[in-house]
Amino acid sequence: MGYLKNLKLILLVALLPLGFLSCTSLSSISIDVMRPAEYSVPPDLLSAVVLDFSYPHSGDSVHKLIINGVTTPIDTVRIDDFGLRVANSMVLELDNRMFFDSVYLHPVSLNKGPAGRPGVQLSRQQIADIIDEYNAHLVIAVEGVSYNTEVKVIDLGGYYYSTLDAFGEVLWRIYDKYGDVLDEYLQNDSIYWDNRDTQYSSNLSAMPSLRNSVESLADFMGRYYPDRISPFWEKQRRYYYSSGHHLFSRANDLIKAHNWESAARVWYYVFEEGNKKQKAISAFNIALSYEIRGDFAEAAAWADKSRALFQDLGSFSASSLDVERANRYYNELNERIKEAEKLQEQVGLGL
Repeated sequence: MGYLKNLKLILLVALLPLGFLSCTSLSSISIDVMRPAEYSVPPDLLSAVVLDFSYPHSGDSVHKLIINGVTTPIDTVRIDDFGLRVANSMVLELDNRMFFDSVYLHPVSLNKGPAGRPGVQLSRQQIADIIDEYNAHLVIAVEGVSYNTEVKVIDLGGYYYSTLDAFGEVLWRIYDKYGDVLDEYLQNDSIYWDNRDTQYSSNLSAMPSLRNSVESLADFMGRYYPDRISPFWEKQRRYYYSSGHHLFSRANDLIKAHNWESAARVWYYVFEEGNKKQKAISAFNIALSYEIRGDFAEAAAWADKSRALFQDLGSFSASSLDVERANRYYNELNERIKEAEKLQEQVGLGL
C-alpha cells in the first residue's frame, strides 16, 4: 500500500508541470515589417539613372557539366547583355517601390565592343554627361559582372537526378553629379534547379538551358539589389498567447476585429489581477499589441517584463521555449527601434 501511495505521489509530481504548461496555447499572425536599406541615399537626391558599364564576362570554366563525378567544361554559351539585363530588372523593381521620384534606364551598354575594357569605371565626364542628359541626381552603374553554372547529373540506377546551380557576381557603384563614389557594393547571389527523371533517359527538359538559367540569374540579381539602397517590406510571423485566462477569449475576438488597443486593455486587466504565469503571457501579448500599433519602445518595455517574469517562473511553470521566445521577441523589438531611426532618415517614417 505504501509503495502504491509513493508511486501515485511520484506520478502526480511528474505530471504537475505538464498541467501547468498545457494550460496556455499559442496563435500566430503574419505582419508586414518595413526594413531599412543598408545604404542610406541622401534624401535630397530624388532621381537616378541606372546603366550598364560592365565588360562582357568570359572565362575558361564558365559552365561545368559533371556527370557521375566526371567534369566537362562547356564554354560556348556567353550572355553579353548580362549587365544590361541586371540593370533593367533593377529599374523595374525600384520603380515598383517608388523610392525615387524618377528612375531612368540608359538603354545602351557603355563598355562593350572594340573600345570596351575590363576593370574600368565611369569617368567624371561620362557621369556629368549622363546626369545632364537625364536631368538626374545620381548614376547607379553596373561596373563588373561574372557568372558561372554547374550542372550535375547522377545515375542512381533507374533514374537520373540532375541539378543546375547558377552563380553571379555584380559590382555596383553609385555616383553623385560630381562623379564622386557614394557607395560601392559587390553583390553575390545564386539560384538553383533540380530534376528527377523517372524515365531513365538523358532528357533534361525540366531543366532550363544554360542561357536561360544565366538570364534568370541576371533578372534575379537586379530584382534584389534595391534592398541595398531602398527600404523594403518583409513578411514576419508573430506569436501571441490565445489561452491561459478565461478573458483571453474576449481578447481573441477583438484581435479578429483588428482592435489591438481594446485587446491590450483585456490583457492589462489580466496582468494586474492574474498569477505570475498569467502576468508573463499577458505582458508578452501587450508587447505585440504595441508593436502592431507602431510603438516599438513601449513594446520592448513590455517584452522585457514578460521575459523577466518567465525567467522567474522557472522550468516548473514555464517551458524553456517560453523563455526563449520572450528573449527572442525582446531582441527583435530592440532591433526594430534601431531600424526605425534609420527609416526616419531614409523615408521620413518611424515604422
